This record gives sequence, structure tokens and C-alpha cells, in this order.
Amino acid sequence: MAVTKREVADQLGVAKQTVVNYIDRLGLAPEHVKRVGKTDVLDDFAVSALADALGKNIPARTATPSTTTLEDSVPTVSPDARDTVIAALNGRIADLKEQNDRLVSELAELRASRERELGELRDQLAAANDRAARLADRVAGIAERQQAISALPWWKRSVFATKLLGPGSE
Repeated sequence: MAVTKREVADQLGVAKQTVVNYIDRLGLAPEHVKRVGKTDVLDDFAVSALADALGKNIPARTATPSTTTLEDSVPTVSPDARDTVIAALNGRIADLKEQNDRLVSELAELRASRERELGELRDQLAAANDRAARLADRVAGIAERQQAISALPWWKRSVFATKLLGPGSE
């Protein structure tokens, strides 16, 4: 049964603005509060949520046979239904914990794999740097020998070049 904000406020003994504030705070507006003309109408879920949030019981109204109280519109839940819901939620929590554990182990494996890969790449980089350093030393040695050869007169260059650079390849 639909109830207005004013009726809920009167039943709970609070101001209408308090009801409006709690509707916003609980995020009930889009789904559970409908606009009918110039009046906002709350559904049963919204009324129950407001009563729980405000920590008050909805007082019973002395009603005439043609009226319905808010208490009549709030659904009652049996203990068996509550136990069923709690069991379902506990099962879902257990599933989520299991999924979380699986994801944590996958993350640990992925991190270990990345660390191994990073170590291999660092080793390859060190080997490449060593080769580059050796090649740079060889190039520097060849450059020094070429300078020594160019400093000689042209008639001595071929004999000296053979001594410094070694015999050519065949």
C-alpha cells in the first residue's frame, strides 16, 4: 500500500523533512518513491527501511475499518525465511572468499612469473652491455692504430699496418 511522506512522518513521530533526508540518505528515491501529482508516495519497502533507519517501531493506529495502517503495509518475515536468507548469504560469502583466495594465488603466481622474466631481461641487458663494452674497446684500439698509421709517411704505412692490424683475411 502506498503511503505519503507526511503520513510516514506522522506515524514515526518525526518531521517530514527528516523523512525526506532519510530517503536521500538511504537512496530510496528512484525505485521506491513515486511522484503522484504533487505528492510523493512511498512503497512498502521504503516505509520499512525508513522505520528501521530511524530506529522506531511504527505505532499501531486506531483505524476505522476503511483505513489501513502502516503496520499492515510492512511485511513480516518468518524466522525460517530469515534463516534461509542468512544461510544463502553465508554461502555467498564463502564463495566470494574462495574466489578471493583463488585470485590471490593467481596474483602471486603472476608476480613470481613477472619477477623471473624481469630477472632474465636484466641478465640479458648485462650481457649486452658487456658485449657493447668489449666492442667499444676494440673500436677504440682500432682507432688508435689507424691514427698511428696515418701519422707515418706513406712509404712505411703498408709494413706498419700489417704489423699493427695483422694480416688480412683470405
